[in-house]
Amino acid sequence: MKQIKFTVFSVLSAITAMAGIIVYLTQFSESGKLSIVERFEAVPDADSHLTQVDGIKYSRDGEIAYKWRASSAERLISDGSISLQAPSYIGNIADQRPWTASAKTGKLSQDGEQLTLLDTVLVKDLIRQAQITTELLRINLANSEVSTDQPLTLSLRNGKTHSLGMKASMKNERVELLDQVKGHYDPI
Repeated sequence: MKQIKFTVFSVLSAITAMAGIIVYLTQFSESGKLSIVERFEAVPDADSHLTQVDGIKYSRDGEIAYKWRASSAERLISDGSISLQAPSYIGNIADQRPWTASAKTGKLSQDGEQLTLLDTVLVKDLIRQAQITTELLRINLANSEVSTDQPLTLSLRNGKTHSLGMKASMKNERVELLDQVKGHYDPI
């Protein structure tokens, strides 16, 4: 008798469990809900948000080595870097001539030595009276080196040069276009 009750109880438990699974799947699987919680809020990755941010680095002699500015900045918890909106950079070539770079977004490394500009990057006066456009530009703030491995266009008033990648040293006033360099210039 005990064994029959145990068997009946086991069968009823299995049927109840199956019914629960069927109800759950029919009620929630088609709607995309896989939890009973009505609203899910993600935990943000940023722990601080600033607007109209300016960053300035001074040289040993008290002069401004470079400046960067952004419409907003958020410090990311995940890696300690700073996410920038509408960043712009002003640096000097061999401590003499200023050049600028701007983009839609950017990222400043946790140690503050690497600025990466992303999405519609525009560089002015890196090469005299020229503009460079690309989608990614890395600026090593510690040693004044600039690089990209992305396609770029170098525009002067009488023509354009296209290249895949670039390296530049601001201290040595040297710009090197890396690969697939092609250009067209009209006589002046």
